Order: sequence, then structure tokens, then C-alpha cells
Amino acid sequence: MYPFTLPSGLPCALRELTGAEEELLTNAKLLRTGEAINQVLRNCLVSLGDKTDVSMSEVLDLLAGDRLFILVKLRQISLGDEMTLRLTCPNTNCQGINLVPINLEDLPVTPYPTEREFTCTLPSSGQVVRFGYLDGHKEKRLAALPEATIAQGMLIRILDIDGTAPNKKTVTEMSLKDCQALRQAMLAVDGGVETTVDTTCEQCGQPIRARVEGDAGFFFPSGH
Repeated sequence: MYPFTLPSGLPCALRELTGAEEELLTNAKLLRTGEAINQVLRNCLVSLGDKTDVSMSEVLDLLAGDRLFILVKLRQISLGDEMTLRLTCPNTNCQGINLVPINLEDLPVTPYPTEREFTCTLPSSGQVVRFGYLDGHKEKRLAALPEATIAQGMLIRILDIDGTAPNKKTVTEMSLKDCQALRQAMLAVDGGVETTVDTTCEQCGQPIRARVEGDAGFFFPSGH
């Protein structure tokens, strides 16, 4: 059993991944819907706060940054801190393979503030947006969409604008200035582990950005 404190401040304890979790993580359908990750989290959470029998509802209640933190720690305790990202250059004239070594223990972790709701006054419209955090329930709803966009990810966090509930056009009809201001306000209060890696292609110098957990070697370093 491995104890940790989540970015939200909640204590938890984890166990290592087993063959049961490997089955979940190689099930394409369950991965696509997000059910694989949710079940892995539930299986491997030995305790959460003062609970020792963690329910799926409690797994979905976890903030997105806590959920990602747990995934990173599960990888570390099960397979070690070291991994190598295999990144393909996005330049279609190059498409070179770049091997980037990563130590997961070095990934920066930002704690969540104690507040759970925030306001942002949009610079162009002057409207006041009230928003919250992304959690497992919202991630599940995003996973059910044909293609989750940045706008949809922002929209799902909005509680109201000037006291009115948001709709599908709320973000898409915002001015670019307002949209960027809201995005920055959301990023400023987010907690969790930073898994974004920025590098450049060794062959052509093209910038490459990737997320550690998106690499095929994150849970399967042997190249499943």
C-alpha cells in the first residue's frame, strides 16, 4: 500500500496495477468511453480520505487533477519513475522519431486552492462568469462526445454567466479576448500534475508538444 496526498489535499492510498488493470487498459472500447480509467482508479484506490471501500461515485467526484495525479503515481509504483517518450515529428516532411527520457517524479505538482467556485469578469463584454473545476463526472460527459474540443471543456466548467445558465453557444460566441481571459482564469486556479512535455525534433527542429500519459509507453513500456 502506497500513501499519497492528492493535489486537492485529500489523503489516499494506492496498490500496484495487476493483470486485471492491464485488461482494462487494453480494452479499446472502455478506454474510448473513459470507463477503463474509472475502473482502474476504483480498483487501485485502497483508501480515499477516511473511506476504505471506494465507490465509483467517489471516483467520479475526484477533481481532474487528482485523477491524473493518481494515474501518474500508479505508473510509478507499478513500473518505476523512468520512462521514454516516443514522439513522432508533426512535420509531414520529416516525421522523425524522437526518444525523450522522462522521470515522472520530476513532474511538477500544483495544489488546488480550497475554493471550489470562482468568478471571472470578461474584459470585453463585462459579463461575470462563475465556474468550477473539471471532475470525473464532467470528464465522463466529455468522453461521450464525438469529439471533445477546448470550447466544450471550458463550457462544461461554467456554472453561470451573469446568473444565467450557459448553453452550447456560450463559448463559441464569445469574443476571442473574452475566451482567452476565461481560459487563463481557469488555468490559474487548476491544480494537479503537469504532464505536458515540450521538445524539438532532433532531425528538423520542429517544436513538439505531448502529454506523458498519452504515450504508448506510459503503462506499457514494452510497446503493447
